[in-house]
Amino acid sequence: MGKDSKTLCKWDKDEIKDNLKELKKIVAEPRYVCKKCGRAAKKEEHLCKPEPLDKKDG
Repeated sequence: MGKDSKTLCKWDKDEIKDNLKELKKIVAEPRYVCKKCGRAAKKEEHLCKPEPLDKKDG
C-alpha cells in the first residue's frame, strides 16, 4: 500500500523520512486533528478519525 492510499496516521517512520516534502504540505496550516493519534493535517482525508480544530465544544 503506497503513501497516497493510506492516512497520515498509518505512515511509519521510514515513510515520514522518505516523504518529508509531502508531509510538510499535508501538515501546513492544519485544520483537523486525529482523535486517535493526535496528528494534525490540512485536510480531513489525511487522518483516520478527523476532528475540526475550530470546533467550539472542545
